[in-house]
Amino acid sequence: MTLQGFLMENPGSFGWGDSGMDQMGFELQSWLATNAGVIERVGGEAFPGALLDAIYQAVAVDSAFILAHRTGHAPQLLERGRVLEGRWQEVSRYLAGPYLLDPVHLACTAGREGLVQLRRIAPDDFAESEYFRSFYASHGLTDEANFLVPLGAGEGIAISLGRVGVAPGFTPAELDVLRAIEPLVRAMARRHWGQPDWPVAPRGADLEGIVRRIGQGSLTERESEVARLILRGHSSKSIARELEITPETVRVHRKNIHTKLGIGSQGELFSLFLDAIGCDAPGSTSI
Repeated sequence: MTLQGFLMENPGSFGWGDSGMDQMGFELQSWLATNAGVIERVGGEAFPGALLDAIYQAVAVDSAFILAHRTGHAPQLLERGRVLEGRWQEVSRYLAGPYLLDPVHLACTAGREGLVQLRRIAPDDFAESEYFRSFYASHGLTDEANFLVPLGAGEGIAISLGRVGVAPGFTPAELDVLRAIEPLVRAMARRHWGQPDWPVAPRGADLEGIVRRIGQGSLTERESEVARLILRGHSSKSIARELEITPETVRVHRKNIHTKLGIGSQGELFSLFLDAIGCDAPGSTSI
């Protein structure tokens, strides 16, 4: 299918008026012309790789992969793309259960759509969480942007693009480029994966049940809610807003959680979480 034919079959999907095309100028038009052949690969095995190759031509990307997310199921890898040396182990561990703490998984299964930066959808203390340190910062991630493509109730695709090491985060101009190509990326991804034919993954872990196992029945329902939000990277103030209680009450719950679980930090709570899902600690070489 030609680019013109694809656009005609998806009227109103892109939101590109004349001003939008003019604002991006010749670069966007050049990118479209160069990558028009990606549309011909929609529905074929070569499409996911071709899609990522096209995105690489739009902005510099150090790490990229495509995951399918379903509520109640572990994410499934659809395209490996670029994965930095050493990070693949952590991606494998992520798929074993830590994804339950991931803002991208939560946003995708909630039906969010469009281009999102990890920092914009994460809880306020996410960058200080042990989960972030273990599965993002440990490999030098400085920024991550995701194309989120909802496919139905509780289902969606996340195309994750990362910057690492000394590379700066995505600039406003680069984010504008990604937003400009996002409607076409989304339309092609929805056409390709809109009728999923990949096997449904086994039922995934359940964070509520995991925290219940960690507490062995000792935590109250409210303490369990607080523990889940701590694991996801919420501060005491954020937890107070989420649960509509005071920060002082949150601090009391945190103290009770530490006492009942025999721990002294969020890091120790995260370790209990990893033990409960049978996931090796980051840095292990058993995978």
